[in-house]
Amino acid sequence: MPVAQIPRAEELRERSPGQTIGQQCDAIRQAVSDRMDAMQAVRDASEAAGRDTLLASEQRTFDAHDDEVRRLGLLLRRLENSPEGRQVDRSQIITTGERSGGDGRDELPLLTRERSFADWVTRHGRVRDEDHGVRLGALLRTWVTGRRDHLNDAELRAMSEGTATAGGHLVPTPTAAQLIDRARNVARVFQAGAVTVPMDSQTLKVPRLTGSSAPAWRSENAAVAEGDLTLDAVTLTAKSMAFLVKMSREVVEDSSPNVVGVVEGDLHAQVALELDRVALRGTGTAPEPRGVLNQTGVTITAHGTDGSSLTNYDFHLDAVGAVRNANFEPTAHIQAPRTSTSLSKLKEATTNAYLAPPANMLPMLPTKQVPTNLTVGASADCSEIYTGQWDQLYFGLRTGPMVLQLVERYADVGQIAMLIWVRGDIALAHGEAFAVDTGVRA
Repeated sequence: MPVAQIPRAEELRERSPGQTIGQQCDAIRQAVSDRMDAMQAVRDASEAAGRDTLLASEQRTFDAHDDEVRRLGLLLRRLENSPEGRQVDRSQIITTGERSGGDGRDELPLLTRERSFADWVTRHGRVRDEDHGVRLGALLRTWVTGRRDHLNDAELRAMSEGTATAGGHLVPTPTAAQLIDRARNVARVFQAGAVTVPMDSQTLKVPRLTGSSAPAWRSENAAVAEGDLTLDAVTLTAKSMAFLVKMSREVVEDSSPNVVGVVEGDLHAQVALELDRVALRGTGTAPEPRGVLNQTGVTITAHGTDGSSLTNYDFHLDAVGAVRNANFEPTAHIQAPRTSTSLSKLKEATTNAYLAPPANMLPMLPTKQVPTNLTVGASADCSEIYTGQWDQLYFGLRTGPMVLQLVERYADVGQIAMLIWVRGDIALAHGEAFAVDTGVRA
């Protein structure tokens, strides 16, 4: 939004006709986000010009935006603390579900594991009614064998809307979205509680609360304690993940119908594995998203110069403590299968009985996407343990160009291929909600 069009606090002080207090608060939050973007633009312009400090004119512009952010924050706090404002669901700051605003639009839908992405894109008009009922396996078998007698009407339309020589048959969005849902069910980060954020555009800002006033006792006639409500935003920028799956025509033609289910299962498993890998260990170097390990604010605990072996459950308990000390509640550990095996084999020193885990241990979810061959000092067999409040990890998924396509690229060698192309991003609402132990051996 052009800076001149960003409303000021005094312009938002009065509610517009028909505007609810929740919508007024949302408008103020948007103005805060826009002002912060403008402040960042001033910094970016100065850096692009090769300057380490702002010019006097730039500093005045920057300070003016900063002052306005403070005024907007005070106004927002006053509205939320009013009798009417206290009736507003404060989870609007960061949602964990889906609601409809006064204008009929959804506000910041964050889809937890039990909420279907396929259902969301259907309910929000991202797909055509005639695209429902398309089975990926049916399209695959028909494309190979040429037989259409087992296709339903929706599948017949899907096959007629694309030609192999023109790039292949584009699988309808509902079918592709179902693959994402299956991948989410398998991926460990989603099992631990990570949420999906549908993205209507390449970038999406999700507002979050970073600070608020604290209650304080007061004497009669004494001033009421004040504090600034501070907001910023998590930015998701869609990046592309794509891969080809090739298979022999003979395998599909000669195998039982179950082979199609095997292919589908492998597809969503491969997507799930990559989502786990990038969510945990993504480098952030373009075009790869940045995972938990490389995010700011995350507690990183290194064990020993050359790593350290597990002899008890202290690594896990200390990580839980680190997350709780940051005022978050961890929900699960994610670790290598080797780590889970090592813990289950721990024994009492005197009786040789297996060591019982402490009470109230968090779930430990194993995945091979956590490596066991990391080099730490002189050791080349180290691993990591990820602990966190996993609903603070967002997977932004672009609702538009999600592709699952059958292509003829390898027809000359008797193979068929499926192109899977998904656009999304990873972000943490709060890095402090996560802890990573490194240098974990055996």
